[in-house]
Amino acid sequence: MKSKSLRTFVQVVVGVLLFAMMVLYASKVLERKDAYVKYEAFFREKNDFDVLFFGSSNMQLMVNPLQLWNECGITSYNFGNTSERLPVTYWTIKNALEYTSPKVVVIEISQYGQEEKYKDMYSVHLAWDRFPISLTKIKAVYDVLSPSDPRYELLFDMILYHDRWKELTPADFSKDYSKSMGYATSHEYTAFERPEYEFRIDEAAPKTEGVMYLEKTVEELQEKGIQVVFVHSPEVNSEEKQARINAASVTAEKYNIPLIDFTVMKDSVVDYATDLSDADHANIQGATKLTHYIGEYLMSNYDLKSHAGDASYNDWNTFYEDYRAENDGVPMTVKEEEEE
Repeated sequence: MKSKSLRTFVQVVVGVLLFAMMVLYASKVLERKDAYVKYEAFFREKNDFDVLFFGSSNMQLMVNPLQLWNECGITSYNFGNTSERLPVTYWTIKNALEYTSPKVVVIEISQYGQEEKYKDMYSVHLAWDRFPISLTKIKAVYDVLSPSDPRYELLFDMILYHDRWKELTPADFSKDYSKSMGYATSHEYTAFERPEYEFRIDEAAPKTEGVMYLEKTVEELQEKGIQVVFVHSPEVNSEEKQARINAASVTAEKYNIPLIDFTVMKDSVVDYATDLSDADHANIQGATKLTHYIGEYLMSNYDLKSHAGDASYNDWNTFYEDYRAENDGVPMTVKEEEEE
């Protein structure tokens, strides 16, 4: 009897384990691959990153970590994410710091003064799907999403993706991921004239809930001894939006943080006629100039050392050469107007 009972117990355990493995495999195949492709390189890096970049898509298209590696020998990751609001950025930073210890965190502040916690579920999924389940991720989901939101699909994405089998492609079975360290490339341009703004501050912007999260972000980073830099990408804004973003200077002064505003600085780093993809985003030409500027600024103002020549960073040289091979010589094209 004992032998039979033990055999039954073992069969049950093995059956449960096999079922769990099947569910896990199915979950990996069925989930959307956007987050995996964008962030897998972050999780595979064995060394600490020197700098992390956060913000919305403005950041994603503005800073090229592989160029920073080639020019400065520092490692960085671009967590810029479409439509990301500051509360999501706060929790993305907290999640990221469980895997690396950067010396500097750079935050793009074009979302300064926004009231909402998140823009849409897609942007939250893209920000957090690749992070494994942890106490920090659970806290993030329950803090940013309301009880009426589909919280569980962020913690167990099989709930969301279980019926994707109809749209599976060979890419869903691939383990390929982007080696661009989070940077997104655009070879399109839209010609603008650089606007001029009368400097004023939206007095209500610093009192919004999103700014409260930004201030918590800064306080927690400074407590850890991590330096913080604010940047604002070059944009073509309304006077009202620029006044809202100007208010970021209030937070910057409060915490003694530098604010680099590429939109209003005296000598523009980019050419508005050739270096913007659209009114909000830099293209590859603009990103090359902006990345160079930011790299020089970081190396001049923070204790960052070049890793060039260190064999443990050889993959970075390969990634940079692959990036060059893919993008050098690609012609710039006029961006077509989107249909309304």
